[in-house]
Amino acid sequence: MTHERTNIAQVPNSKLKLRKLRDVAARTPDGFGGSLLNNPVFARKLAEVEIQVLALEFAELRTLAAVSVGKAPGPESSILKVVGTEATQFIDELYMEVAAYHSLPNVPAQFTEGFDGERVGQGSLANSANVYFNNRKKSIYGGSNEIQKNIISKAVLGL
Repeated sequence: MTHERTNIAQVPNSKLKLRKLRDVAARTPDGFGGSLLNNPVFARKLAEVEIQVLALEFAELRTLAAVSVGKAPGPESSILKVVGTEATQFIDELYMEVAAYHSLPNVPAQFTEGFDGERVGQGSLANSANVYFNNRKKSIYGGSNEIQKNIISKAVLGL
């Protein structure tokens, strides 16, 4: 299970999603004459999750270095799982914020090959709601985040 929890962090995927989010936010008007990327509230949220993902990347590299010399991942895999899932879900929330009303239509069939109907929403942003709701499950599989926090506290506090 520790290896599974380490993989749930999905740092490379989060980094890719952040790059795409930054690009989309730079092209999205904020309603005040600038882009959403220049909006101080949105920029703070984006910076916060970028820092979280960077710290997560270093923690994951430290864990992988230990595994490469034969050690098994310990409670740090629980930290990676908790922080990784929270970062992923926060990134999904930011995509929903950028997509705004474009995330409202729920026409999942439009993302399948051969769809003949009218496409709803602005490109990939229309899928933001589907991704957001689907990724809520990440805090449950691999052991719920609440259980992982208990494992972390036992390892740190020795309870």
